[in-house]
Amino acid sequence: MRPLIILTLLLLTACSTPKPNPTPPPPSTTPPQPTGLIIRPGTVDAAMGLRVLDIQLTNHGPATTHINGYPDIRILDKDRTPINATIGHGSNGITTGLQHFDRPPQTITLQPGQTAHAGLLWRNLVTETDRKATLGVYLTITPTPTAAPQTIEPDGGIDLGNTTTLGLSPWTITP
Repeated sequence: MRPLIILTLLLLTACSTPKPNPTPPPPSTTPPQPTGLIIRPGTVDAAMGLRVLDIQLTNHGPATTHINGYPDIRILDKDRTPINATIGHGSNGITTGLQHFDRPPQTITLQPGQTAHAGLLWRNLVTETDRKATLGVYLTITPTPTAAPQTIEPDGGIDLGNTTTLGLSPWTITP
C-alpha cells in the first residue's frame, strides 16, 4: 500500500501545472545619467558676422573638481578631419569690448552639479575669394589637462569663412 501512495504522490507532483517564469521588467527608457565632467554646447550668438559659442562644463561627479585655464579645442569638419585653425587665448584680435574674453584665468572650484563656461569667438568672414570658406561641424574639447577629450556638435557649426582665426575665453563661473 505504501508504494502505491508514494507513486500516486509522484504522479500528482509530475502532473501539476508548472509555475510560469516571472515576467522580466520592461527595458528602461531613461538614459543613464552622465558622470564626471561633461561638456555641452550652449547657443551660438551671431551678430553682424561675429559669433560666440558658450561651452558648458558641468561636474556630474560626486566630488569637487578644480579647473584653471582654458579648454583645449580642435575643430573638425563633417568627416571628423581636423581643420587647421588658430585658436588664441582671449579675444585674439577678433573684436574689442568683450572684457570677459581677455581676463586672465583663475582657479575655479567646481562643486557637483555646478557648471563652468568658456566662450569661443570667431568671425564669419570671406577675405580671399580664391579660397573656399571653412565650416567646422564638430569640436573636440579637452576641459582640463587630465580629463579625456569629448566631441560635441554645436548647432549651426563653426562657420569660419576663410579666416580660420578664433579666440577663447578662460573657464569662468557666472553667479
